[in-house]
Amino acid sequence: MRVSGKTSGVGASQSVAKAGSATTHHAAPSGSAPSVGDALSVSSTASFITVVQARIAKLPDVREAKVEALRAQMESDDYHPDGEAVAEGLVRDYTPPGQEK
Repeated sequence: MRVSGKTSGVGASQSVAKAGSATTHHAAPSGSAPSVGDALSVSSTASFITVVQARIAKLPDVREAKVEALRAQMESDDYHPDGEAVAEGLVRDYTPPGQEK
């Protein structure tokens, strides 16, 4: 089975063998049923990541409704954010996990 079209480096083509066997291929005895091919098993984490990536791809880059609501507030001079809350949010968003005080 070919993993990738790349010929060297990360993601290079690799041969995949059944678990417990070397890369040696064994011929099936004549008259017997053909052997089952290699199988691929994907972890639940990998499946979850794939689903999340697909959902994220569908999200718009800009939340137009929110931008328009804020723009309308700013134009009517009705936008007065709490500076303390903004500062706390910035610190929270940009503090690495486990570094909170």
